[in-house]
Amino acid sequence: MEERIRLENGAMPQTGMPNSQAADPAAGAQPLYTAKAAQPFQATRLQLGAALYSYLLGWFYFCGLVLGGPVLPFAEWYVGSMNPVALGVFCALFFGGAEFFLRRTGRKAPAESWWWLGFSALLLANLLIVRPLLHGAGYWNDYEYGYYGWQVLALHLAAMYWLVCRAGLLTGGGRTGCFAPLDAALCLLGRPFCWFFLRIQVMWYAFKKLWARVRAARQNKKRDLVGAGLALCLLVPLFVLALMLLAGADAGFASLLERFARLLTVPEWVAGRLLMFVGSLPVGAYLYGALGSVLRQKPDPERQSRWLAALDKQRCLPQNAMTLGLLAFCGLYLLFFAVQAGYLFGAFFDRLPAGFTAAEYARRGFFELCAVAMLNFALLLAVNVLCKGKPQQRPLLRGLTAALMASNLLFVLVGASKMGLYVTRFGLTEKRILSSWFMLVLAAVSVLALLAVFRGLDWIRLGTFAAAGLFLALCLCQPQAFAYRVNLALYQNGTIHQLDPWTLRQQAAGISEYELADDLIQAGWGVGEMPEDVMYAIGGYSADDELHYIRDEQGNRQVWFKVSGKAAEDAGTLTMTLDESGETVTALELTPNEMK
Repeated sequence: MEERIRLENGAMPQTGMPNSQAADPAAGAQPLYTAKAAQPFQATRLQLGAALYSYLLGWFYFCGLVLGGPVLPFAEWYVGSMNPVALGVFCALFFGGAEFFLRRTGRKAPAESWWWLGFSALLLANLLIVRPLLHGAGYWNDYEYGYYGWQVLALHLAAMYWLVCRAGLLTGGGRTGCFAPLDAALCLLGRPFCWFFLRIQVMWYAFKKLWARVRAARQNKKRDLVGAGLALCLLVPLFVLALMLLAGADAGFASLLERFARLLTVPEWVAGRLLMFVGSLPVGAYLYGALGSVLRQKPDPERQSRWLAALDKQRCLPQNAMTLGLLAFCGLYLLFFAVQAGYLFGAFFDRLPAGFTAAEYARRGFFELCAVAMLNFALLLAVNVLCKGKPQQRPLLRGLTAALMASNLLFVLVGASKMGLYVTRFGLTEKRILSSWFMLVLAAVSVLALLAVFRGLDWIRLGTFAAAGLFLALCLCQPQAFAYRVNLALYQNGTIHQLDPWTLRQQAAGISEYELADDLIQAGWGVGEMPEDVMYAIGGYSADDELHYIRDEQGNRQVWFKVSGKAAEDAGTLTMTLDESGETVTALELTPNEMK
């Protein structure tokens, strides 16, 4: 392979000079670079063991979590997809297996990896222990409602992030740095899919090594193997022909052969498990793409420093141009707040603009304001990364970036006032709580970025921990139960004037029908509602429900049905008194069984 060379006197070879006339590299020439030959693929026994272990992980995830079906070969039970118990078992297998293989490589756990492991453990404990203890065993039948999906998604991201952090392969080594969003995307999507076919390479390498050993062991018996193959090719057809002739000669022998053939038929459960195994192969390849890649790569603590140095060389935007740009943005925001002050800040005084309902006012512009806040973060990054020189040393530029983050806080405050007005009119729902959490995260990151302008903090790193901590706090405070109690209290004191039966049913996951009916009666809900809505909110109305129609002593129409409790299927009876048309509930009465 040709190599580029530099002559001793600094002259370069002339263009078109034949190789024979070019300067000899051995005669004092210094090579600029030498192309390295491609190294053959190799895998250690530890990597092979992790590849085999990934088949178990993929099987358990696909069968136990995705399909919710039987994991063991002969089992027939079905628990439903993403069951909390199955999720807990899978997490134990994943975290325990990854820790075992990483310890076998001799890597010490970075201090931050314990934080992410604790974050994952608390999320899992909330799903498996805290929620059932607070709300009883009925939670297991309602785990698919509410915030369960968000917690499962966060647990997936935290597990992958912990794996890379535990291996010391984050951009900042073993700690979260300023490239945290990029690290999160690479951990969840980039790394597993870039190394998606790594398991095939490892297994093929192991097969070639095993085959080489077999060939070496039987090298002296090559002729015997060829002779045995020829003998089989000759005897097997003759043996099959003899079976066919004997079956035609005797009916009893033919029946015996048919029974034997049925024994060789693949059972139905085996075929089903084979299909499940095929479906688990992509899942296992994804998991091994993450696990196998961290086993093959070595930690590089200086990666973030090199990336930051490379970014310093890409600074191309003049400071004066960026200053004028930030002045334009700040002036735009100031003009927006000045012109729309009455419209934006009306929610602080519980006052709606003319021509707007509370729902229209709260929804209009809410997500746009959040998008503008995210845009301001992008502007701050552009100033810090692309601006020439050191922007921190320019007081005017620092003041403008601080004003940008202050406007972020004002945008978040306006959005929070809109959301507060919406909640006081219509109550809490899952989307409103998640939107409030997102605004709180934006506010926290804006404060950190504002402090970073003057104190030089790593606001991206701190913002990552703030977002994770706030999400964990949101999950641990049981937002479903919190929203349920708040909505009933707001309805009871007259702040809100209606409750959605579907929302009540969703937020009351884990609460028995008897307790739910008692809470609704105490809050005064149900009177004036349709009987179907009351039944739906309490027990999930359907046309197959057993209803009993009677009239009381005054001749009023009544409908009663049984409600269950946590310890008994028949805990009491809910009686609804209807108007003469039968379309509106006029009174509700809950009678426990022991008082009947």
